[in-house]
Formats: sequence, structure tokens, C-alpha cells
Amino acid sequence: MSGCATYKSQYKYEEDKQNVFPNKEVDKTFYLIGDAGLSPVNGMSLGLTAFKSYISDKDTKDDYTIFLGDNIYPDGLPKETSRYREEAEHNLNSQIRAVKDFKGKVLFIPGNHDWYASGVKGLKLEEKFVEDALGKDSFLPEDGCPMKSIDVSDTIQLIVIDTQWYLTNWDLNPTINDDCEIKTRERMLLEVEGEIKKAQGKTIVIAMHHPMYTNGVHGGYFAFKKHLFPTQRSIPVPILSSLVAQIRTQGGVSIQDRYNELYNNLMNRLETLVTESGNIILVSGHEHNLQYIETKDIRQIVSGAGSKASYATLSNTGHFSTGQQGFAVFTVFKDGSSWVQYYGAETGEPNLLFQKEVYPPEKHFDVSKLPDTFPNEVEVSVYSNDETDTSSFYETLLGDRYRNLYSKKIKAEVATLDTLYGGLEIVRKGGGHQTRSLRLKTKD
Repeated sequence: MSGCATYKSQYKYEEDKQNVFPNKEVDKTFYLIGDAGLSPVNGMSLGLTAFKSYISDKDTKDDYTIFLGDNIYPDGLPKETSRYREEAEHNLNSQIRAVKDFKGKVLFIPGNHDWYASGVKGLKLEEKFVEDALGKDSFLPEDGCPMKSIDVSDTIQLIVIDTQWYLTNWDLNPTINDDCEIKTRERMLLEVEGEIKKAQGKTIVIAMHHPMYTNGVHGGYFAFKKHLFPTQRSIPVPILSSLVAQIRTQGGVSIQDRYNELYNNLMNRLETLVTESGNIILVSGHEHNLQYIETKDIRQIVSGAGSKASYATLSNTGHFSTGQQGFAVFTVFKDGSSWVQYYGAETGEPNLLFQKEVYPPEKHFDVSKLPDTFPNEVEVSVYSNDETDTSSFYETLLGDRYRNLYSKKIKAEVATLDTLYGGLEIVRKGGGHQTRSLRLKTKD
């Protein structure tokens, strides 16, 4: 659905309407607008117009604007000889004009539509076009590669992932990884895991075009209209429309739908990496709407309404959704807390629709009451008795499995980190998916 949408904003919790944005010291602000690659001739989309107006009076010299992919509709940046080149340049230049007076860092990331013009070759043409206008490193990852990690500050890490690199048909792009250090999907995931571990203790922003969580059409949620009109044309086909919606919901036929096998595998792996890894926020486009989603450990901002608008619901995990053009603002404060705000653009001017705390301030552990002397040895076990105690039926099926040994207490010597090997400093948490450890360093 293009133009000005009629879908109203939805809130899961009425108290969210009363949220008050805090007045405290800001660390960094991220302005998030995706799928902004379609503007009218000689003009800008409503989303871009409202976004430009919003940032015009802001002190943005230390902040980030991130265009979250699908920067050019319908098929990326074609070669200069193509008759579609002028239209594509206009769509890209509309976004560049929107940040003309932005004093901070502007970053474009690729979406699936950006890959549609000759694959990685077209993507590199778009990269050059953007960097010629905005400077080096304004289009990331570079060279059609899959990932880039950026030290925004001592307290914030930005990890950019080109999810379409993962999803695209590599057989149709034989030169896809010629200029990349990362050449396999598995290696990319390992690199992301390493960057998350290195950034422990920071607020980690992961920017990628495809959302991990969505309550829009790519997640299988369709407006009633789609059960009547299966295409963009206003030709009602009620039974066929419902069948198409059902197939997209459960079949994952399109590589761009959340439950497509390859898309699902990518997000399941990433979900494992980010779960219980600290203050991680996922920011994405792809859906032409605005959504805020929370699971137990993960926060998802969907801001793909820069130039189009489409249906979104709340489902079980959504706190907010709206099917209108607009953008999101993610603010990280000096105390470690963070907030998200969503602005609609139905009139071409920014209109605050929703705001909520994403993560609370950091809790500082009170060490003043900890002991400063310790016994020479203690009795410990790997697991407690409660953790290894099972029913007789369970033991009949699976056997004893040395369960009693894991909860057996043994005497172990006590070492203090400030004296062991002359004194050790904790660098960060370590370990894998089944172990817990600390990475330590000596005085030298």
C-alpha cells in the first residue's frame, strides 16, 4: 500500500500511552528510517519529508542516521545506460537530500531491492553513488560483503549485517565474495558471535534489513483487504486471495518471508547468539510499517515506512504498530538506559505516536558489603542436589548417568584474582554456549 495509509496505531498496553520521555544526559541517538527508496517525481515521500523536518533543528553532530535498506525501488541502481537509471537516482537522491544538513554520521545499508540490479555489481554501483555524495563508509558493509562492526563509543557497538547477502542465490552471483574476507554463511555467523562477545557490557545495536521478529505481512499477518485483493490492483478475488495469504503465512514460499527455510535458519542462529547477551536492540526495515516488539531477551524495532505503508498487527509480542509512513528514533543515555520513539508522517510533519523505555539504567552492584578475606578451601559441586535429582521413572528410562557425581561436594582451594599470578584483571565474560568463563589478563 503506497501513499498515506489508513491503518490506525495499535498499543498492547494502555499505560504505554502515558510514557514520558526522560530528561537526562544523552550518550547517542540513532535516527532509523528504512524502505525510503520511492519518492514522487520532483519531491520526497511523506516519511522522508517528516524526517527531514524533524532533524532540522536537532544537534546531531555526534549521532547516526541509518537508512535500513531498500534504498531504491523497484530494482536497485541499474547501469547508466538503463532507462530506469534516472528514476533510481532520484529515489536515492531524495534520501541524500533529506540528510543534507545532518551533522552526524549517515549510513546506508542494503536491502533485498538494492540487490536486484545485477546482484553484487549493482550493489557496488549504489555504494559508489552514496559515498560520492556523503563520503567514505556511508554505505556499509562495503563491496557486497556481509558484516561490519563499528565502535560507536566506549559504551555502544553498532553491528551492520547485510541479510540479503545471506539470503541471495549465490549461484547467480559467482563473484559475490571476491572482495570479502568472510566467504561463507557459517563464517559470517561466527564473526557476529565474536563481535557480540567483544562488546559485552555495551549497548549493542544490530542493524539489518530483514527483521528477526515482525507482525506484518512478511511475518504472515495480513489485513482483511488482502483476503479480497491478492495483488496491487483493485480486482477482488476472495477465495484465491485467502489461499495466497494462507500459503504465505505457513509455506514460506518467498525468500523474503520470515518463515522461509533459509530466512528462518538465519534468524534462529542469530536469535541464539543475541539471547542473554546483554542490552541488544535489533533495528530493521523490510516491513512498510512501524513496529516495536519485545520478547523475553530481545528488542526489535521495525522502521521500514520511509516511503511506503502497509498493515501490521500486535500479535503476542508487539507493544506498538502502525501502518503509516514514518520513522523511529533510538536514544541511548549516559546511565545505560535506552528509549525508542516512533513518529508518523501522515501530514508530512513528524507526529509522535509512541515512546517506551527499551532497557532500564544499568544496575551497579554494591561491593561494599562483600568480604575481603576468604577461607583457604571451600566445599563445592558442579550442580546442586535439586538440579540432579530426578524421578525414578526418569532414571528407568535414561539411567543414572553419573548424576550423583555432578552434585557431589568436593573440597577445592580458593584463589583470589587480585593475587593469583601476581594479580589478574577481568577483561570480559567468555565461554561458549554450554560453558561460563572469564577472560583474564595479567599485569604484563
